[in-house]
Amino acid sequence: MEQNQIHNGPLKERIFNTAISILLEQKLITPEDFGSLGATAGYMFTTEEGQLEALVRLDFSGDRTYYFAAQNAKFMMVNINAEMFEQTVNYMKNNHPCLLSNELPETALQKARREKNNQRLADLGIAVPTRLMTRWEDSAVSLRNVDNICRRALTSFFVIQIACDIGNGNYEEGRDYFVPLLEKFGLMSCLNSKERLIVDGTYSMQDAIDLDWAYEAYWSLLWCLGLIDDVSDAVNVCDCQKAIDLVSGLGSVDDLVWKCRMRSIEEILDMLDLYYRYNWAVNDAKVHPESMTGSLNPSIVIERRRGLEWVVSGIDDWYDISMPA
Repeated sequence: MEQNQIHNGPLKERIFNTAISILLEQKLITPEDFGSLGATAGYMFTTEEGQLEALVRLDFSGDRTYYFAAQNAKFMMVNINAEMFEQTVNYMKNNHPCLLSNELPETALQKARREKNNQRLADLGIAVPTRLMTRWEDSAVSLRNVDNICRRALTSFFVIQIACDIGNGNYEEGRDYFVPLLEKFGLMSCLNSKERLIVDGTYSMQDAIDLDWAYEAYWSLLWCLGLIDDVSDAVNVCDCQKAIDLVSGLGSVDDLVWKCRMRSIEEILDMLDLYYRYNWAVNDAKVHPESMTGSLNPSIVIERRRGLEWVVSGIDDWYDISMPA
């Protein structure tokens, strides 16, 4: 039986990423163009044989539009225009009834999560499509263990302090104090790509700024560990003094582990889905400035989502995690 896949977020993400890779290889776009990207799926469905058929459009600034089709186990760029795109989509809908199906391929838990977070956003005056599917299924997700999360949290915290000292003109002093702590806690092997640049002294000022904002990713880890009550407010920056106090006086990673009460998969996925929707809203506002985003702070949204994504991801460097919305 044919199945409409238009609401399959991960599949849609893979299709768009493949199209972007082709455009990069052919030097039709550069990474700098990503900020102006608009992506549209005309249709997506799987055939009775399990093959994907799709037609998608990618729009960039400068009136550059590219079309891609998946058909007969092939994915290729196609030479059509906007009128032909619409005509083809309408033709396919008339000839493949599955494309007219309005049912979302989601579990009961996913539906409950989507509806709960949509109501929360509506109460906050934030506009997102009500049928925007959650990207995570509880049974398919494994959380990192408490020790692993504590190591990431402490590593991040120590390097953030060095980054803050860069902004204050005290890099050497900060490095001389916090690098020995990284070594004492056995965390040097836990550094991610940007953190290593800070520690090695090969950073740019943008790297230092990025690590300063990583306080928000660290804050979301503390929430996952049960050390703070709530991170759903993406308007106000974290309480930096509390973030410091929670790890002050520790003698080892184990000292932090013993303080933690790890939250459940359901709690973490609820919050991650909320931040996914926040992220969708702030991204949409880049293209449609009139979009309603409440008072969301885009940098807080991105960094807290980064921390939450890392907890459910198998990717060690959280700057390597794809965060589409």
